[in-house]
Amino acid sequence: MMFRRNGHSRRPFGILDIGSTKICCMIGEHDKLGGVRLLGQGTHASAGIRAGEVTALADLSDAIGNAVQTAERAAGVSLTAVSVVLAGGSPRSSFSKQSMTMADSTVSRRDVRRLLDRSGHQPMNDALQLMQFHPLHYSLDDIRGIADPVGMRGRELAVEFLTVAAKRTHLANIIEALAQNHLGAERFIHAGYAAGLACLGTEEREVGSTVIDLGGGTSSAAIFMDGKLIYIDTVPAGGQHVSTDIARILSTPVTTAERLKAVHGAITPMDTMSPPPGPVHEALQLGHSDNIMLPGVGDHIEIDGKMIERSLLSAVIRPRIEEIIELLTDRMKAARMEYAAGNRFILTGGGSQLTGIADFCAQIAGKSVGLGEPHGIANLPIEETSRSSAAAVGALLHVSRLTEDDPAERQTRTLPHGPIERLGAWFRDNL
Repeated sequence: MMFRRNGHSRRPFGILDIGSTKICCMIGEHDKLGGVRLLGQGTHASAGIRAGEVTALADLSDAIGNAVQTAERAAGVSLTAVSVVLAGGSPRSSFSKQSMTMADSTVSRRDVRRLLDRSGHQPMNDALQLMQFHPLHYSLDDIRGIADPVGMRGRELAVEFLTVAAKRTHLANIIEALAQNHLGAERFIHAGYAAGLACLGTEEREVGSTVIDLGGGTSSAAIFMDGKLIYIDTVPAGGQHVSTDIARILSTPVTTAERLKAVHGAITPMDTMSPPPGPVHEALQLGHSDNIMLPGVGDHIEIDGKMIERSLLSAVIRPRIEEIIELLTDRMKAARMEYAAGNRFILTGGGSQLTGIADFCAQIAGKSVGLGEPHGIANLPIEETSRSSAAAVGALLHVSRLTEDDPAERQTRTLPHGPIERLGAWFRDNL
């Protein structure tokens, strides 16, 4: 009797979350209970990347090196490759189907593997590179919705799957930045998908949920249904754009605007029955007042010796958040996924930490909106349990759940397979 090896590797593994505001590296390993344990993590301010796109390769490489070295020192291990989490490169998802006629009437694991290998090699726009490959369900002759066809009888085997692809040049630049630090890219993981793994429970992913990851330079939407990812998209707008709006309208440095957003940033729901206050409208139009003071009830905030009303800060923040939510929902509608998105949105990411944002987004989207906290790793430091770390935590969970014999995973690995690995794959397929 021959046993198949489907277990997890016991070796430590690393993920690298490349955002527009920070770069985070986490190193984990499997614990004895089948979970994942964090060995070390390192965070460094982003450089050389704006709105998710690489703008200065050398600066990005230095920032990656600092984050990875900090994590390696904390974990006491040295990495040779990492799984990369990102939202840049204009990633999009699409559905496809692949079928084949079997030589035998009983479906074997070898048949499933051959089918998925064919699916992963379907023609694609030369400007795009495959990031993720998700089998959704199988069909066997006239039977649809099969989760695992192995052992079933039939002649025509098919699979419907979702692919996530991004610009090839963007991913090539990320790989080059890693190579300058003597690191390889094992795989690419979309930040929105990873955030969904960290913030949604198994039941939420089964019944259907939409996660909106509000990052620094990008924001993403990921829809899950029947436990699987069925849609993903990204827009090049996030928390950094909110800070820039504050800096421009209040004539203050961006660093001060960032601090103002973090300490006092809040969004009050709009009163749709009344017009916007006149002084707010004028201040937003001019944007050059040296001393903005609004009449009415509300606390005052002092910025570099100037006093402003909290309501003005809310009025500055509100339009950008509204724009981001509308961009994402409009794209869902264009992809005919608005009904699949369900009636509940989960907000996460650093941009979701604004006070009152859930109520405001519920008003804009006409949905029930909650806040998603990352979970699933027991020994996370307190600072890494905030919503700004959701994508990194989710990526660590994703990699920890991969098995050494995962046919879908083979389609998106970016590192070349060595001769020993190819030989092992042959034995798995044929024995």
